[in-house]
Amino acid sequence: MLKIFVLFKMFESRKIMKPLTPHWADQAAARVVAQNPSQDVYTVASGITPSGTVHIGNFREVITVDLVARALRSLDKKVRFIYSWDDFDTMRKVPKNLPNQEMLETNLRRPISRIPDPYGEDKSYAAHNIRVFEEEISGVGIAPEFLYQSERYGSGLYAESMKHALERTEEIKAILNVYRAEPLAADWLPTAIYCSACQRDQMVYERYPGDYSYEYKCALCGKEETIDIRKTKDLKLNWRTDWPMRWAYEKVDFEPGGKDHSSDGGSFDTGKKIVKALWGREAPQYLQYDFVSIKGKTGKMSSSSGELITLSQALEIYEPQMVRWIFANQRPNTDFAISFDTDVIKVYDEFDKAEIAALAGEPANPGKWPVLRRAYELSCVGEVPEKAPYRAPFRELTGRLQIFDGDIQKTWDRWYAAGAKGSQDKAAFESRAERAWNWVTNCAPDEFRYHIYQQPVKVELSELQTKAV
Repeated sequence: MLKIFVLFKMFESRKIMKPLTPHWADQAAARVVAQNPSQDVYTVASGITPSGTVHIGNFREVITVDLVARALRSLDKKVRFIYSWDDFDTMRKVPKNLPNQEMLETNLRRPISRIPDPYGEDKSYAAHNIRVFEEEISGVGIAPEFLYQSERYGSGLYAESMKHALERTEEIKAILNVYRAEPLAADWLPTAIYCSACQRDQMVYERYPGDYSYEYKCALCGKEETIDIRKTKDLKLNWRTDWPMRWAYEKVDFEPGGKDHSSDGGSFDTGKKIVKALWGREAPQYLQYDFVSIKGKTGKMSSSSGELITLSQALEIYEPQMVRWIFANQRPNTDFAISFDTDVIKVYDEFDKAEIAALAGEPANPGKWPVLRRAYELSCVGEVPEKAPYRAPFRELTGRLQIFDGDIQKTWDRWYAAGAKGSQDKAAFESRAERAWNWVTNCAPDEFRYHIYQQPVKVELSELQTKAV
């Protein structure tokens, strides 16, 4: 009897959380809660190095976290959603799509937060990429707490964490060496330093004599000095140690990662061992997300190559709730392509049908309805509507707009105004019509386009043509 009672108490204490729905975001949220059932606040995290234009493939990480954050809030949990800008990372390569290539070349090996903005609009190269993406994601209903790693390292916030990691260098090396063909060098340290004189990260040597001291000699300008870890603005942990350190510092409960981080011996694999060994904390719940490509292109997008599509460019063709739905409707660990060709029409049709089905009183397919409904709920930028809003069919719009050469008001007056039930209908129409016309003018194949002349066109006929007429 005592044994049964103990087993019951063990089960009760774990409070196994049942997912709200079978949707992957709800399943992830349930795992997060099950790992730490009694927490007051759950921290979910995302981040990227703004070393180039932040593209729609990068967006997959932040939308994945946003969807899980929403799922946690649906369980009445308090959520802290942090987005870390790794703007203290090194500029290693100049993306091909940027202006002022020569200026950027001269700044290689410096932290991207200290490189001038090639567009001349922001205080730094990193700040430009950061500002653009922060503005973009606000338009699709994502509002995390932004953390800027150049500021956090520069303020001394991580000084104790860096000292702790340096003191445990041999343990970190032992973990990393398990996955290496050749072991790390005897003088390897889990840190990187920028020269205080030339601001580059290429050193003759780096040494940790102990306590808060750190020694280095620059290989480029010859600068040699001993710095105080608590006061320097130039020292940081390298990625393999930095990531688990931040899990511990911010008490992260969930963070996804791409294929490159998720492989055997990848940075998540080593990170979960380092965070346990050094900080006594379990790694956060994790989801691998796969690559996003563009229909008609091959391979993944790359900021360094300049071959990419931004979130703003996607929003020129797709409405905000549709961008969210495209990602909410895909499991993170599946590759998929975003279409800008004639498949755009199909995507709009599928969304409209999904919206009607999600908001129907009696689902036509009860087995699939919970996931369909949940994907729709998670796609809404604002409140979930009680009934399906008016949506002009996208294919129909692309044809009718061309009759009036893209004039949205004339198209509205001619075909849609009479059936409108309020200003919301017109706003929804204008949002979709703008994107339909963008698609016609920028993406549609030539055979899809036509032009109707509003006035008779005078044509000079030859003598032979005149006789024939």
